Amino acid sequence: MSSRFIQFPLKLASAALVISVLFAGAATAAQKVPATVRVVTSAGKILVDKKIRTGTESVRTSKSAECFGPGSSNGSTKIAGPTALGILNQASGFVPALRPLSVTNASEFGLGVCGIGGFVSKPSGFWLLKHNHADSSLGGEATVLEKNDVTLWYLVDDFNQPTPDELFLQAPNKVRKGKNARVRVLAHDSKGRRNPVASAKLSGFGARTDSAGFAHIKISRKTRIVARFDGKIPSNRVQIGIRK
Repeated sequence: MSSRFIQFPLKLASAALVISVLFAGAATAAQKVPATVRVVTSAGKILVDKKIRTGTESVRTSKSAECFGPGSSNGSTKIAGPTALGILNQASGFVPALRPLSVTNASEFGLGVCGIGGFVSKPSGFWLLKHNHADSSLGGEATVLEKNDVTLWYLVDDFNQPTPDELFLQAPNKVRKGKNARVRVLAHDSKGRRNPVASAKLSGFGARTDSAGFAHIKISRKTRIVARFDGKIPSNRVQIGIRK
């Protein structure tokens, strides 16, 4: 058995826990909830950062998806949603950057994501799932979403290395034209614990955050911002509008 195949089960809870979670989600399977799906490559490329209403989805699997070893087959699996894999599959239907979505059914622990938008996990890596800024202990089909939850799929190149912290950007929705917006950058570790980030870069601005994670940026038009810091997962996209 390959080390890559062993890694995935280590990320999952026991089979009994998975089953209990699936039953818990059954009551809301017919409902759709607003949630955010984010996908970021290991090089920091953001493929999607979008909030959509999601629910039950049918996910296609492929025999060419071999990240958990051979044995996957072409087929379709209905996942009672809303789930992390369901919202990813739904987004791939209208976001070209997420296609092709490569999913395997070769594992006895459930469906697994091998590739998103042509970015396929290496034998030494995997697609990490974070749920509300913490590493998920379940697979994508068993990670049940609630209203306003956030999911992040991040491509890890080497599972032997610690996964990087995820940046999170806080900013006002609107400011008056020509005024400064006060923003803050935080970093969430694998357990979701957060700390301020100093010297984070803000896309389109020369300003960097101070020791408490704050920065002031002048807004002259509707602006979309992402925070970045070497060695960390880029932040969510934030749009600041102009207040009339």
